[in-house]
Amino acid sequence: MSAPIILPPALIEKLVEGANKQDLSISQFCQLLLENYLQEDNNAKHLETTAADTLTPFKLDNLDESLLNIIIEGEPNTQEALTGHINRLFPLKFGCRFIWSLFDEAGVGPTISELHKALKPIITPIRSLLRTIDEEYNRDRGERIHSSFPNNERYAINRFLNTYTIRQARGSVNISNSTNRIQFTEIGKKFVLQQNPIIDNLDGGLAALSANEQMLLVSHISANMAKEWGYIRHILDGIHLGSNTTASLLSRITRRYGPGTKSNWSESVIPHMRSGALGRAQSLGFIERTFTANRVEYHITFAALQIIDDI
Repeated sequence: MSAPIILPPALIEKLVEGANKQDLSISQFCQLLLENYLQEDNNAKHLETTAADTLTPFKLDNLDESLLNIIIEGEPNTQEALTGHINRLFPLKFGCRFIWSLFDEAGVGPTISELHKALKPIITPIRSLLRTIDEEYNRDRGERIHSSFPNNERYAINRFLNTYTIRQARGSVNISNSTNRIQFTEIGKKFVLQQNPIIDNLDGGLAALSANEQMLLVSHISANMAKEWGYIRHILDGIHLGSNTTASLLSRITRRYGPGTKSNWSESVIPHMRSGALGRAQSLGFIERTFTANRVEYHITFAALQIIDDI
């Protein structure tokens, strides 16, 4: 018979506290912890199977291109830079594929209510899968795909729906005035048809968007969303000139867009807008991040240098 294991008092205290919260005995609570651990370990070992089950309906090979026969005019946001809530662009890609999967046999898209109802039960499992992929490929903090997907809180899910799939700010989808149903625009059709490393190939070792997807979005934003494009270029230029930390970028943005300027962003809004633009710029392949303890520095890529040369 093996000798009893002596646990540290602090660990025992945490176990008692956790058991009381769950209304379980200590032994039952420990059994629950062990089962959860084994389940997580099993999930990690079967990432590919789980991913296939979750993402299979949204792979390009499993969607019918002939259903993309209804194209409507887009309404890209031309009045201002995009909200800071949009801090990644992969959710836009997933949202477009998901909308496509809801098209009927005539190519008619869902209503907002139908999209909301269909997406709510699947969005949390998608986040869990993407988190597993992030961990499997050891993706850095600034590159984690799952972070812009909501947890199971109702408010977070509703905000995700409004930000990435219902608003027309990106110009990829719009709502038909005659049917009140969501259909793709011309740029949206091109975007949704591009191969994606995560959805189509389960490859978490690359950028979340392919080079073709990035180029398509850059072309669209630069041609149709002047305020957003100008904001991104302002940030890239700042990093290139040495404003490559969180604080120095904040100062640069405040001088150009803060209180008293034409944009007149409040001091509370500016950090939010900075974070969102940095995330979008990274999704487009324009910046990279390096972390030293709690300090982050931004560096522009060769693609960004080409943009700066045109300024």
